[in-house]
Amino acid sequence: MFRRALYLAQLLHNESLPPATLMVRQDRALRHLVRRAAAQVPFYRDMYARYGVDAAGFQGLADLAQLPIIDKAMLRSAGAGAVALGAPARRVRISTSGSTGEPFEFPIDRRYDEWRKAQYLRPYLRNGRRLLDKVLRLTAFPSSRTPWFSRLGVLREWQLSCAADPAQIVAAWRLLAPDMLQGYPSSLRALAHYCLDSGESLAPAPRLLFTDSELLSPDTRSLLERVFGAAVIDIFGTYETDNIAYQCATGEGYHVATDCAVLELVRDGKPVAPGQEGELVVSVLANHTTPFIRYNLRDLGRLSDTPCRCGSPFPLLLTLAGRADDLIVLADGSRRSPMSVLGRLDGFVDAILHYQLRQVAVQRFELLIAPSMRFAEVGTQAIGDAVDAALEHPQLEVKLVAAIPPDPSGKRRAFVSELARGHA
Repeated sequence: MFRRALYLAQLLHNESLPPATLMVRQDRALRHLVRRAAAQVPFYRDMYARYGVDAAGFQGLADLAQLPIIDKAMLRSAGAGAVALGAPARRVRISTSGSTGEPFEFPIDRRYDEWRKAQYLRPYLRNGRRLLDKVLRLTAFPSSRTPWFSRLGVLREWQLSCAADPAQIVAAWRLLAPDMLQGYPSSLRALAHYCLDSGESLAPAPRLLFTDSELLSPDTRSLLERVFGAAVIDIFGTYETDNIAYQCATGEGYHVATDCAVLELVRDGKPVAPGQEGELVVSVLANHTTPFIRYNLRDLGRLSDTPCRCGSPFPLLLTLAGRADDLIVLADGSRRSPMSVLGRLDGFVDAILHYQLRQVAVQRFELLIAPSMRFAEVGTQAIGDAVDAALEHPQLEVKLVAAIPPDPSGKRRAFVSELARGHA
């Protein structure tokens, strides 16, 4: 815990450094990461040899595009070969959620585990969480363990299942009187609808409201802010990277933690210009046991060419548009983000408890709707017409369902493509 506190202080201090200083440090950390991986990790040693990469002469950011891009399937196939030789015997194992259908487990050393826990905390503290605040967190895998520092009143957090009955969540909130509410957007959306339908409320109202782990749609954001009376701060992270981008109160975008990772946006393996959409490719700087170097997250986003108005030295990720694997396939074979379509549902937020758009064939879609108590005020036709127009009039079937089950990870996706990837 003492080491974690030191790391956290360092990470918070980094937000006051000039961008040029952060870039120099990032460049140095990247050189060290790549050279060490090439010398100690069989997967990278063999791959760099095949590609003719001179890791010993690697010059950091300037040479980054020369390295091959990797993905989860490649690391899973490598098995123990993706782990550094001579890594500490005492390790922590990290398991990804498997929301993509590809669960993945990898080891990290204990020093990096303390770093990533500090990295996890920074976005919350940066956005107003206090060390003595109480947090209620909705998660797929709640833990009942209470760390020793929480028993002393520091970083107190209570976890409930994201699938818990909203009435149970409201009761727990009133009993604990937390300061901060945190969870998946879909779970918080269900809670907000329960409050609207029942007339119940979270009392006292949350001072802070955070979402994570799922794509936050504009209609869900507006619903949460209206019902809970607090601005939503969204945080982006993965099991492989932990929290590497996060919003602030300005809501302009996501601050990219360049002291923790190098984030690139690429299309067809080549960097894209600021403002253009690309796939997020990340190099995690502090993980030397199972390195992630130019690791494709399969998420889509756009970088800004201007900094955030809040004064953060970190670059700004303007948007997150979902996964590259979950894009709408058009009749001509091109792809588009589903967010422009799902945005048409903003006007029906009170009527829809959950929704999921499914592409079952080219020009054929299903829109699953779990209706709220106010659904009759809108009706199927109006919702179908709005989505149909955004899809440019393909075959669309609107289906009312009792519930939309989440993935095994506990996350609930707003768009799912059932098309074979051969359509790409």
